[in-house]
Amino acid sequence: MDDADLIREFRNGNREAFSALALKYSRPLTLFILKIVRDEEEAKDLSQASFLKAYQGLPRFFMDSSFKTWLYSIALNTVKDHLRKKKLRLVTEITDQFEDPTDSPAEQLERAQYLKKMREAVDRLPEKQRLTLQLRIYDGMDYKEIAEALGGTAGAARGNFFQAAKTLREKLGSEP
Repeated sequence: MDDADLIREFRNGNREAFSALALKYSRPLTLFILKIVRDEEEAKDLSQASFLKAYQGLPRFFMDSSFKTWLYSIALNTVKDHLRKKKLRLVTEITDQFEDPTDSPAEQLERAQYLKKMREAVDRLPEKQRLTLQLRIYDGMDYKEIAEALGGTAGAARGNFFQAAKTLREKLGSEP
């Protein structure tokens, strides 16, 4: 059953259909939030709050976008509200690469320094570019889905992604 079928089932009174949606998106949504808030328990709490809002809003969901992008929009707004309350700025995490056990200590140190430099460069990107980069690379969304999640057009999402990539290339050069 695809998302649209599950939504129809939910609207026809089958509350278990939402459980299937939650099961499908729970892990990716929590990881998306974790990359922003950088705290596992906080990410789980915000993910649950996002699912609760989706559950409550699902009867009014027009299905003019995919459930995934609608859910990610809810999550993003939930996270922004949470961070605004904590007076933190929105940041994302670059997933660390797995260390190669055959690397020398000097190579491992060089990689760690480069990853730190990359994280700092990503953190300095404008918010829309950071989020577009994350949604595109880590969450596998296409530009249309990103536009629906963040607001705007697919062309603007594409522009944000390429500007972010260009800025990172300039700041990081051709290092490892």
